[in-house]
Amino acid sequence: MMEKRMEDALKRLQKIHEENLLGGGREKIEKERSKGKLLPRERIECLVDPGTFVEIGSATEAPGAVPRLPCDGAITGYGRIDGRRVAIYATDFTVIGGSIGMQHMQKFDKLWDYAGKWRIPMVWLLDSAGGRLGTEEGVIGRVEWFFWYEAQYSGVVPQICVLLGPCIAGHAYAPCMTDFLLMARKTAHLWLGGPRMVAAATSEKMAEEVGSADYHMVYSGTCDVVGDDDRSTILEARKLLSFLPSNYLEKAPIRKTNDSPLREVPDLVKIVPVDTSKTYDMHDVIEKIVDDGDYFEIKKEYAKQLITCFCHFNGQSVGIVANNPSEHGSILECNACDKYYRFLEVLDAYNIPLVNLIDTPSEIPGEEEENKGLFRHGGKILHLYCTSTIPKISVILREAYADAGSIIMGGVKGIGVDISWVWPIAAIGISTSELNLVETYGKGIEEDAHEQYLDRPRERIDAFDIAKTISSQVFDEIIYPEDTRKKIILALELTKDKERRLSIERKKDHGNPPT
Repeated sequence: MMEKRMEDALKRLQKIHEENLLGGGREKIEKERSKGKLLPRERIECLVDPGTFVEIGSATEAPGAVPRLPCDGAITGYGRIDGRRVAIYATDFTVIGGSIGMQHMQKFDKLWDYAGKWRIPMVWLLDSAGGRLGTEEGVIGRVEWFFWYEAQYSGVVPQICVLLGPCIAGHAYAPCMTDFLLMARKTAHLWLGGPRMVAAATSEKMAEEVGSADYHMVYSGTCDVVGDDDRSTILEARKLLSFLPSNYLEKAPIRKTNDSPLREVPDLVKIVPVDTSKTYDMHDVIEKIVDDGDYFEIKKEYAKQLITCFCHFNGQSVGIVANNPSEHGSILECNACDKYYRFLEVLDAYNIPLVNLIDTPSEIPGEEEENKGLFRHGGKILHLYCTSTIPKISVILREAYADAGSIIMGGVKGIGVDISWVWPIAAIGISTSELNLVETYGKGIEEDAHEQYLDRPRERIDAFDIAKTISSQVFDEIIYPEDTRKKIILALELTKDKERRLSIERKKDHGNPPT
């Protein structure tokens, strides 16, 4: 027969769990549901494999709070996604806006300690008003600890933030410091200063869309993936994790596929026109060459002239950076450079090979881009490309010119490209004009620049001419277009055991790239 003390303890535990399910109360639950939101535990169930979530700290509450604040607004624990372990932090907006008090923050800290120690990814399901103001727990609720843990474990374990509600002021830095930020279109907002705060401080009336998921996808480039609602956004996070390893010491899981590594793609010559004045959508090329036509695009609506996406080749997780001639002529500018740089950082951190699909002229000249610091933006890509230690494979489809195509996109071997293939129609060069610098140096180059640069045909160095001198070290081999998929898979196989260290030993793990 059960002793009374045990019976009382079990009843007490059961009561805590029942109160936790109610969060901040039925009225607040209904208010959240009316916005189309899932409750935090429903979000967790949507994220993890059925029955795998294990909660920690369920009895936590803010000391002295009346009424009780279940879990202090933070649900933390572990689960499995496709059988792999993940740490999960979910805020409960029904509990005083999911705001961050001391116990809330301590739960987050403890979870990070475990995730870092056990080398497992961290997934945030964030819906919070930020620091808990007006309490003795501190002016900003110790929100700064978020930043410390994110920075310490950056590049150690994948960090994914799924933003499903508001995030404002200093706390808004936290989602931006994770590896990936996913936002729900209907409910997520990210502001340094929200509409009311900005109006109070400056009298400026912000447009309603500022801070929304689409705003941060299209204009600021802060958001990586947009979902229509809670469920679809969370499912996107599940898929994203399938391309990533659990930590920096591992490689991403191999995905089973029936797509033959020897499959030829004859349709590529129909997609890509020989005439460089004609455009095409590089998405069509990517769909044809990757496993099962399936890829996962990052920052899809931002700087659309550059495509960054995850995919699989023969089951291996790979990151693609590709020019897209159908958007702005595939010309790289500051935003596209930032998009490229951020994606390459993630690939290098988590041992994911890079494949560049190249078809681009030079970077865009002009006062606007110069004012933004185009050289700095392009320079930081060069710095990272030269120091990244992952396998790097390039395919030049039509043209690779000057700084953008020949260098930044990995079109020449000298910056660390492991294997470079080119199509027979490829044209490669340093300059996009016929301006003879030897003849005109010091004799009015600037006066003649418009005519020479814009009004004359591009210098075209044929791939076959380059191939005559292997010492040029521009590419490894001219390939048949239909063999593109096979050649990429071959290159990945050849480089899979590449030594991951810099040729020059450093005491620190970073250099000093342009900002």
